[in-house]
Amino acid sequence: MASSATIGSVGEGPARTRVDQIKAGLLIFVNPGGALKGALAEVPIPVALGVSGIAFGLFFLQTGLDLLRVGHETLPRLAMTGNGGVVGLCLLGIAYGTLGVAVLGAIAWIVTRPLGATLTLEATVRAFALGYCPALVYALFGIVMNVAFHWNTALAFGVTGVLWAIGPMIATLREMLGGRTWPSVILATVLGGLTLFGWAFLGS
Repeated sequence: MASSATIGSVGEGPARTRVDQIKAGLLIFVNPGGALKGALAEVPIPVALGVSGIAFGLFFLQTGLDLLRVGHETLPRLAMTGNGGVVGLCLLGIAYGTLGVAVLGAIAWIVTRPLGATLTLEATVRAFALGYCPALVYALFGIVMNVAFHWNTALAFGVTGVLWAIGPMIATLREMLGGRTWPSVILATVLGGLTLFGWAFLGS
């Protein structure tokens, strides 16, 4: 009897872990600090960056679809038009959401070191990337509304999702800075502003 219980618990382990991580991904909307320190703390770096990469890929895709709908160049920085520009902008968003967010986390790690932060670079990048779970949810809803109802959604859903990610970013920085709120808010605002500036530069 004991052995069968053990076998059952072993079999349920990976599934239970995935369920916990999904719950933590949703919890990040209301309690980002707890989510990032709980089940999400063990998420592999490639998976974490995959979350932010897909979120920004869908965000940039919405931008391209919006531009296509109103007749503008869909990848302005390369003077591309039509569906090719939309695909190119989406791929650019994926790169921006992986490499760009990794760089953003590295900047936060470097800046907070003189302020006494002890969190590792890997943990910092993971937390920053997973902080875009809300942005991914918003981006998914935005794509549905964009395709199904032909709404322009980059601002309503894409930008809103990125702004919501500032909450988890503040929670991460507060954890890194020993609970100090104001430095966390200021630094998160600057880094969040840089993120939106990059999107505005690449997509307009």
